[in-house]
Amino acid sequence: MITVLAVRHADITDPEAGGDPSLSAAGRRRAAALAHVVRDLVIDTVVVSTLRRTRETVAQVLDERPGLELLVEDRPADRADALRRGELGATVLVAGHSNTVPELVVALFGDPVTPILATEFDRLLVLTVADSTAVVRGLRYGAAG
Repeated sequence: MITVLAVRHADITDPEAGGDPSLSAAGRRRAAALAHVVRDLVIDTVVVSTLRRTRETVAQVLDERPGLELLVEDRPADRADALRRGELGATVLVAGHSNTVPELVVALFGDPVTPILATEFDRLLVLTVADSTAVVRGLRYGAAG
């Protein structure tokens, strides 16, 4: 069984501003909540984009697991076949963006998910593939707003 945990980066100060902003105080709290949620999972690989907010979202996860493989990929959907085959491990954490997380779901499963809004930072999608069965579960993490 392959499990992909996919999140949009945590909260930033101005989601409409563009550029490469750091996480806001709320985003740092949400990133800590993500680390808490996945603390007991064995994660094989973490995938982030080249933008700092994705790396900051998973920083505590990486700090708690020295030696964990980090892969920088702006379009994680391009790795869908490798993910499906387990080449990145049995459990992979992906921190992406409001456009790249849904693209990954489509690339892995063929079916779209509800779009991620510009102000939405708390969705955690758990994607599992076992034999020929694929399941997507949507969860929320961290404090609201």
